[in-house]
Amino acid sequence: EDKYIGPLVKTVMTRCIHCTRCVRFTTEVAGISELGLIGRGEDAEITTYLEKAMTSELQGNVIDLCPVGALTSRPFAFHARPWELVKTESVDVMDA
Repeated sequence: EDKYIGPLVKTVMTRCIHCTRCVRFTTEVAGISELGLIGRGEDAEITTYLEKAMTSELQGNVIDLCPVGALTSRPFAFHARPWELVKTESVDVMDA
């Protein structure tokens, strides 16, 4: 069963190998405890506490940390692959 853990992160938890990279990132780097490992052994699952969505602005970073694709981008899923995108030269208006 896939869970809703935030507006940017889509879960496919049948792929999860319980490496806890995402959990360690949210607690150690982001400084929040929104994501955790619940249960023990084969019943363990990575989810948010109390079935709440992640609210951190760093929640999208766990997508890049997942080695098996259990956490994918919700708005970008199944639209295009990163290697299919075309690089476009541009100037950011916020650059000095």
